[in-house]
Amino acid sequence: MSLANMTQAEIRALGGLALSCAGAEESALGMRALAWYNSLLSLGINVPLHVVLDLGAALLGERPEFAPPRELPRIPEGINPADVAALLRDYAALLTEVASTDIAAKLKKSRLDDGVLSTLLTRALGPVVDRWRGNNLFEPIPVNAESVTRAMLNLPQAWAAVDRRPELAFVRHILQHRLHLLLGIEQIDLDTVELLGLMGQEGGMPETELVDLLAVFNSPEANDVVNFSLDILPSVLETRRGGGQQVFAVDGYSGVVSAGSLDSLFLSELAYDDELFEQRFLDNQMLYYAHEAQDRPPPRSYQILVDASASMRGARAVFARGLAIALAKRMTLLGFEATVRFFDSRLYEPMRLRRGRSGLHGTGSLHVAGILAFKGERGRNYARVFAQLASEMERLRERSSVTVYMITHAECHVPIELIRRVRESAELCGVFMLPSRGALDLEYLPALTLHEVVTDAALRDRSERATRALSIVEQASSKTREAEKHRAENAANI
Repeated sequence: MSLANMTQAEIRALGGLALSCAGAEESALGMRALAWYNSLLSLGINVPLHVVLDLGAALLGERPEFAPPRELPRIPEGINPADVAALLRDYAALLTEVASTDIAAKLKKSRLDDGVLSTLLTRALGPVVDRWRGNNLFEPIPVNAESVTRAMLNLPQAWAAVDRRPELAFVRHILQHRLHLLLGIEQIDLDTVELLGLMGQEGGMPETELVDLLAVFNSPEANDVVNFSLDILPSVLETRRGGGQQVFAVDGYSGVVSAGSLDSLFLSELAYDDELFEQRFLDNQMLYYAHEAQDRPPPRSYQILVDASASMRGARAVFARGLAIALAKRMTLLGFEATVRFFDSRLYEPMRLRRGRSGLHGTGSLHVAGILAFKGERGRNYARVFAQLASEMERLRERSSVTVYMITHAECHVPIELIRRVRESAELCGVFMLPSRGALDLEYLPALTLHEVVTDAALRDRSERATRALSIVEQASSKTREAEKHRAENAANI
């Protein structure tokens, strides 16, 4: 197995792993490190792959101590091998120091998406790369297990195939800016990391979310929402949907379902060609005969609309965004689809639950970074927003049942005709935040399915604020459970 089929970029990146102090041949982070490396390059952080692997391993607590590679690679002419050995010892000591930081201890206990790790590495390496004056020689490479294996089996040849002075120079540069690296790591907000761990992250994170996440770590305003979310999410996450089944105590099959064993496979599935058959199997799209019928929730989705106008600043914005995150997470745990949308002078695109490896219901991860970092336009036009919402609801009427939660303030004036149009196609619930003086007096309140009022005093008291948010989430959950119970009773009567 030679390097003949490898590109110059692959040889440059993978051959540099000869300098890795995390033990590139033994590390289980190889493919993950490639994903981090490509993400960092897309964000403008041009660093060698071996630095990404080593620093990622240190942050994740893969090992408590780091050591230079057992065999020193061939040193370019004109460089003293003793100097390189000393350089790598200092580099390994720096990685050991990173592994002992508070953020590394937190990450060791968390299960985070690779996109989150890429963002943390960007925060750590950004101040160092900003001071780098060397050539940007490093390029993205495909995440290919075969190329990694080929490079590991031929690491000395891959190392010697190109001039390695840039890799050594970058290690020297990191050591010169050791304090900038450690300061960048210490400035990572631990509460934000904890929130992302609680929300759960699955699947690949798009680059748009990486940019949002980077903005969250750079935003002091987002920290207030993070702290509020951490006050209420532990109670929200106690919810789990039971997977009830109705068992038929008679011979034969009860029907066709989308999950089962291969011996009960629907016979027409065998008519597909091999490639399509395998794809349908991997996507859980195959049909099976079944003796049992899964008790599935009705096809209902939740849209949570958050007011982002100038009237929603400070404590109101913190409460609205934290409540939106909690409501969306609770509904997904109950087995429903949930999206969060912002509105001011217009209605913005949904921040959907991203599908995880196990499908949509309760296992995907919400675009939390987008909710925390969102900044709306100036001004507001509620008539335009709800006219757009009414049109969308009318298009969805035949396909699924929708519940809309609008989180806004006491001066959210909407023409009652638009509210009635929305109510013809969906349930509409309101959460209204009151000013320090004043009362809720909106013409359309009787037309809503239900509404909740949050006083200014509750917003400003941390304990009361969390209690009020949890009561709203519980009210929404109990309403959902009552609807399911009613549906089950109707099915039993039939």
